[in-house]
Amino acid sequence: MTLTQYNTTVGQHGDSSLMLSTVVLSNENQTCRGWEAHTSTGGGGCHLANGRLHRSLFGAINEKGEVKIVKDNQVLTMKKQILSIIMAGCLLLSMTACSSDKGNMKLASEQTTADASIETSSPQEYSKTDFVMSTVLSEKIYGTKDVTTEIKEELDKLEKNQLSWREDSSVVSKINADAQKGMKTKLDSDMTSWVEDSLELAKRSNGAFDPTIGRLTRLWNIEGDNPKVPSKQEIKNTLEDTGYTKIHLEKVESQNTANTKKNVDKDIKDNTAKNKETSEDTSQNTNTNESVSSIYIGDKCTLDLGAVGKGIACDVVQDYLKKQKEVSGAVIAVGGSILLYGSKADGSDWNVAVQNPRGQDGEAMGVLSLSGTTNISTSGDYEKYFMQDGKRYHHILDPSTGYPADSGLISVTIVSDSGLLSDGLSTACFVLGKEKGEKLLETYGAEGVFIDQNKKVTVTKGLKDKFTILNKEYKQ
Repeated sequence: MTLTQYNTTVGQHGDSSLMLSTVVLSNENQTCRGWEAHTSTGGGGCHLANGRLHRSLFGAINEKGEVKIVKDNQVLTMKKQILSIIMAGCLLLSMTACSSDKGNMKLASEQTTADASIETSSPQEYSKTDFVMSTVLSEKIYGTKDVTTEIKEELDKLEKNQLSWREDSSVVSKINADAQKGMKTKLDSDMTSWVEDSLELAKRSNGAFDPTIGRLTRLWNIEGDNPKVPSKQEIKNTLEDTGYTKIHLEKVESQNTANTKKNVDKDIKDNTAKNKETSEDTSQNTNTNESVSSIYIGDKCTLDLGAVGKGIACDVVQDYLKKQKEVSGAVIAVGGSILLYGSKADGSDWNVAVQNPRGQDGEAMGVLSLSGTTNISTSGDYEKYFMQDGKRYHHILDPSTGYPADSGLISVTIVSDSGLLSDGLSTACFVLGKEKGEKLLETYGAEGVFIDQNKKVTVTKGLKDKFTILNKEYKQ
């Protein structure tokens, strides 16, 4: 995988200029192009970013406050006077920073390229766009220290050491390898918590969310280069090896010393010098009781935490940011999962828009106004799909049928204190449908925005005064 960044001045308006920072990541099979631009008016700032596989997008805002997107050499204009962080289904909006009493706007790139953190005495805004966990990572940090590079490193470690089923060094890979040998695997407190929460969600959703359908996902290969509709027999055979009830998690005694935790961590990690070092670093920072468990998976079943992986990433970043006293606020988007942390410098609400599921990339159908620290995730049938014989096959699979979910919904956005739950609940609610999905959210104290095939919007009680529809095609 190679990464190339270009900074280009593309326009001038009076004494104001526009620069676009373009990020291109590519390998033999696919290319991911991202863009970002920044505006500043009276000390404020707005940020645009986007990255999609097999997409080529550039964007800017003109002096009329119109968002312009150039896609495949065609200019698309959205007269919403907003700028957005476009990530799969959600866009972060900075409406107040995009207004000007004279209508003149200055746009300049503010892409952070430093390899090390930068500290200043006065609060700053640091932005960076990167690639992690097979998706685009967009970071915006408010404070006196740039920690964008450190966050990227934290997520790289999370993927390699914990979550990836592709990496032999990860805990998930070890769990699956041990399961094929009929063996149990010891888990540290972090992995125990993630598996516990995933299994509880699977149970409460009656299997609408299932962390064992990784093989089914790969059978459809919707995110790959050659997606196809599998045969009924292939789906039936694969479903026989899935089911969250085949995962057995056994709690063991709490470990009362950091030294004991170090030994447990070494047991569950690949025996390499790097992983040993990671384990030792973790143990040195842990002086409290650490609950551990052992996991066993039967009947050729495998564990795949991909459906909550981006949410877990947001939780890991939140834990990291809590330790950074120089950071007062942040917006971290990992694919379709967004962490809003702390507050903006002016104390105004975070404005998060929901993608129009039947519109152009970057076109908002509504906006959420939220305050404080929270997580937002969106699942929609427009994110990843392919067409065969005139029918759309999307990536959100129903574990009970083995086929793409057909619940009457086209988009679900979830707001939750937990990144893992916002990510997992968006999937579960999409599969369940509106009525059952709303009941599931109540059990977690989470909130949601449901959009059905007729463009009818249902907003849960806790968001009714925080959500505004921008597109007249949609009705509540």
